Amino acid sequence: MDGGLTPRLGGCRRFAAHLGIASPDRPLLGGDLDPIAQIERAHALGFAGIADNGLMLRPPEVQRRMGERLRALGMEMGSFTHDPPGDRPRFFWGAPQPDLAAALAPTFAAADRVGGVVNLVLLDAGKPRAEQVARAIDNLGRAAALARTRGLRLALEPVSRFRVPLALVEHMAEAAAVVARIDDDALGLIVDSCHMALGGEDIPAAILAQADRLRAIQIADIPGRVEPGAGELDFAPILAALDRIGWQGMLEAEFDPLGDEPAMLGALVRLG
Repeated sequence: MDGGLTPRLGGCRRFAAHLGIASPDRPLLGGDLDPIAQIERAHALGFAGIADNGLMLRPPEVQRRMGERLRALGMEMGSFTHDPPGDRPRFFWGAPQPDLAAALAPTFAAADRVGGVVNLVLLDAGKPRAEQVARAIDNLGRAAALARTRGLRLALEPVSRFRVPLALVEHMAEAAAVVARIDDDALGLIVDSCHMALGGEDIPAAILAQADRLRAIQIADIPGRVEPGAGELDFAPILAALDRIGWQGMLEAEFDPLGDEPAMLGALVRLG
């Protein structure tokens, strides 16, 4: 890693490079912003796959080509958000959704093209919280039933209001209670170390408690949303918990690095 050399990932842990957290214009890796070019660069650096919050902003033909390239390279799709970042109207699971199948159709079609886990976030629509949660349970239950018939995977992510001011469900116990009420294997949970740390949660304990329901793991250090080791989080117990449950999935590198690319990759190598 000295002399400007770029390390290549290896080891027992498998990482996914994000193609943009808040915008497709800011992927984890440098180079061409074209998603196919990003996939190829991620493969060259040893990433096992990608995650893409902006997948639903990409045309269906681009999604199709992404899926084909991932499969050709033996890579995986991680998570992508049903409600992508941007200025368009937000999707509220706690609001009436009379035609949920139509609302989900483009997202399910994208999942058919690229694979992966559909990331769901509960946002506050301004109604009484208990009313919204009850309606969200109903909507999510219907969504899980629809996903199950197509062999698709959904996952609920609790997010901190420090980063998502409209967050309705911030803590893992709350999200887990919703998923438990629905009790459908098509719907699981996402652990995001940044959001959980901001909420003061015991991340290793949550991993152990929700082992059977975990569908994606996203890693980022705090403060900010930076690479592991650049902040104050201790990742050793988090990794130990993942090893204890036998986690075989990817670790989605969902952060904006403080250091340059070789330093960022070096941080991931040290985790692996």
